[in-house]
Amino acid sequence: MFFKLWRGLLREPWMALSRRVTLFIMRRQTRRGQHRDTPYEPVPGRLLYVPASSLPYHISGYTTRTHEIIRAMQATGGDICVLTRPGYPWDRKDRLVEAEQEETLVDGVKYAHARTPSNKRPVMQFAKEAAVSIAQEAIKQRVSVIHAASNHVNALPALIAARQLGIPFQYEMRGLWELSRASRMPEFRDSQGFKQGLELEGLVASQADRLFVISEQLGRYACEHWDVDSARMGLMPNCIDPSRFTPGDVQDVQPNTIVYAGSLIVYEGLDVLIDAVADLIGRGKDVTLTIIGDGEARAQLQAQVQSLSMEKHVLFAGRVSPEQARALQAKAALVCIPRRPFEVCRIVPPIKLVEAMAMGKPVLVPDLPVFQDEVGACRSVRFFKAGDVQDLARVLDETFQAGPEVLAQDGALAREEATQRRSWADFVVHALPVEANS
Repeated sequence: MFFKLWRGLLREPWMALSRRVTLFIMRRQTRRGQHRDTPYEPVPGRLLYVPASSLPYHISGYTTRTHEIIRAMQATGGDICVLTRPGYPWDRKDRLVEAEQEETLVDGVKYAHARTPSNKRPVMQFAKEAAVSIAQEAIKQRVSVIHAASNHVNALPALIAARQLGIPFQYEMRGLWELSRASRMPEFRDSQGFKQGLELEGLVASQADRLFVISEQLGRYACEHWDVDSARMGLMPNCIDPSRFTPGDVQDVQPNTIVYAGSLIVYEGLDVLIDAVADLIGRGKDVTLTIIGDGEARAQLQAQVQSLSMEKHVLFAGRVSPEQARALQAKAALVCIPRRPFEVCRIVPPIKLVEAMAMGKPVLVPDLPVFQDEVGACRSVRFFKAGDVQDLARVLDETFQAGPEVLAQDGALAREEATQRRSWADFVVHALPVEANS
């Protein structure tokens, strides 16, 4: 007992010291303005894209976004090579399929993989070792730019490799993992891990030659917290390829049905949605909710449904393929994204919003700043007070009472907004090297 107490007392100052040392060394190795000769002749316009994960090993909003960005870059004339985070997918026990080769071809996109180093080591050690693998691929492909996506664990080695090779580095910031974790584990906010994570995110963002953010709200956060130069910042929001989203037949839509598709985690607010559905059922409304996806909150949500005796009204479809998810969504009267008002939910939008709009579905979203930015001038998307069961129940009831014709019109307006304002082709072109756009 005494030993455990003593070890606990020593752990915090040791972690604080480790955090400061890590930040100091990473700053020295990543600062902008370093001039080094490139050890090869770069191919003009060739870009190395480094994501943290990919299809088919993980199916998520992150991997969907990765795949669609790469496809769009290639479609707009980009010369794109892809290397997933070194060590991936072998160091992820939750991978959906086994990786047998160091290349994976998915829908015309070739993902290269480096078996080492594993990510099961301190971030500074991993960054240094993984930078070697990334530099080797960059030299092999003779790229002129390295572009890495979130988070800092994935981006730091790519940044170090770019500095070592004397080529530009771009960071695509999709969110802040530390804020996401703090929403599930409030005590994490006071930890050294939380502080180090955000400090390293700020380091990568401020040292990147170009920074692309997923939302205007995240861009403001970067400017306010890390003094990032807005002149080096661009917007890379969640988008869609209009040709890959086709509205379903209105005749197939089932009245008074709601669908949610995504991760089952605390900040998504599915408990609020379930309680809102229970409220409507308690008032004699015949409503059905289908929840597509899986996650750490699933057991708790299923227990909530059982305690409310709503097994006939709330269906858990589990993890399904993207095609199956779209088929289930097409039959629903509306899509609801019930995120709670956590800090991360205020600044990071889910890709499922623009995808639902592209499918021509009426959408209900919380009145958080990032959702207001995402929706823009589209009046067909309906808002409710984030985290408020009664207000969500009210908006659901009003939406269903509007009738199928109004909902069909809302869906058509939502699709028009998504296809006209959020096509990948309109945004990825700004991330391509200048040579590719000339």
